[in-house]
Amino acid sequence: MPVVQRPYVPPEDQTPHEETYARPGDTQQTNESSSLDPITFYADSMHIFSSLYSAVLFFGEQMEEREPILRARIKVSPQMLKAIALLTAKHVREYENAVGPITLPEQVYSAWELDGEGNHDHA
Repeated sequence: MPVVQRPYVPPEDQTPHEETYARPGDTQQTNESSSLDPITFYADSMHIFSSLYSAVLFFGEQMEEREPILRARIKVSPQMLKAIALLTAKHVREYENAVGPITLPEQVYSAWELDGEGNHDHA
């Protein structure tokens, strides 16, 4: 069975509503079961929705024979989105210099429509 990489796409491509965001560390929460511990999860699927003033990063987890399930939504400024891209690219370069090239299946590039971008190394 071939591996299929599908980006997480929110239902009906809608952006989340602010009142549904989790706010770890928010001292105004009255829920006594809430914790100040950071949230840790595994993600192998993502989608980015951006507008003029913000971007929302959706991280999901692939489920066998099902659409990915949403694990986290993170809202950032366009400036932070660029900083994330630069820092992530730096870490990937350092990893590849130390360990070797990371190869991705062609489906990843086509799913995210990256074929015309020219900044990736794949066969």
